[in-house]
Amino acid sequence: MSRRIQPTASVDTTSFPLLLDEKQAARILGVSLSFLRKGRADGNPGSRTPAPPFVRVGGRVYYRPMDLDQWVAGLEARRVV
Repeated sequence: MSRRIQPTASVDTTSFPLLLDEKQAARILGVSLSFLRKGRADGNPGSRTPAPPFVRVGGRVYYRPMDLDQWVAGLEARRVV
């Protein structure tokens, strides 16, 4: 069963830290940790929703709030059929 992500209005990224760990990013986006992890592992396969951009620091995965905001904005432009 696939879960569709419902894009939300832009997030005020000035109130967030510079980097978010994957749990924080998942909570803010309203997605599961497995969605983020599968997206990082799979890249952008076919018709699946692409995962947001991430950075690695010392082997750990982080997300920039600015990137998450742009990612959500990009989802709004996608056409769901």
